[in-house]
Amino acid sequence: MRSDREWQSWGRIDPLWSVASWPGREIGGVSPWTQEEFLALGASDFEDILGHWRHFGLVPGTCVEIGCGAGRMTAQLVKVFNAVVALDVSTDQVELARRLLGTKASAVRFYQVHSNTIPLPDSSCTGMFSSHVFQHFSAFAGVVRYLRETFRVLIPSGTVCFHVPVPGAHRRRISELRLAFHNSSVKIRRWLGMRRIMEYHRYPASTIFETLRTIGYRDTELRVFDMTSNGDAHSFFFARRP
Repeated sequence: MRSDREWQSWGRIDPLWSVASWPGREIGGVSPWTQEEFLALGASDFEDILGHWRHFGLVPGTCVEIGCGAGRMTAQLVKVFNAVVALDVSTDQVELARRLLGTKASAVRFYQVHSNTIPLPDSSCTGMFSSHVFQHFSAFAGVVRYLRETFRVLIPSGTVCFHVPVPGAHRRRISELRLAFHNSSVKIRRWLGMRRIMEYHRYPASTIFETLRTIGYRDTELRVFDMTSNGDAHSFFFARRP
């Protein structure tokens, strides 16, 4: 996708801040992320998510993570699943994730991917997880492709847990006009050769639900809950392969 090059660039320039873009945490900022703080943030966020996933029906086994970045959530997934398959478009992010996970990396298969495909056979995973990734795709078709691929690799009764911003869910709201202006400016700067600027998209919950049902998922749910780390609400979708 058009946005892939931005993420490959961020993987080289500031991999931790690009995943957790908090003010002042960038390299050269007031308080850049340390590796320990970055992983602690992942632990806090995943704790907020995990209870909902378990309540919905998490199935232990093998989990595919779409957009693993530097591994802040991967480090948590290996505590819950026997094995994790972690995908990312950035080679630098994947290599950093391996280093940050240390001995835990032995339970993870990392792949640097070039398209919206999952390099696994049919019915080989029990879960899919993705957090704060799909919002940065340059086209919704990429989200659809990954959800179709996930359906293919899930076993029957396997579940998905993924974040997609929906209008009205977050307290720190951005107007539709401001969001449209931002994404338009990204496209113009990309055309001029200026990269390293993230697109940000949100989608109506009805669009996500209809996509999931069309693919074949069942028991679809949207849960909006607070993250302890930043005090804001986040929207996660859950679904099951029948």
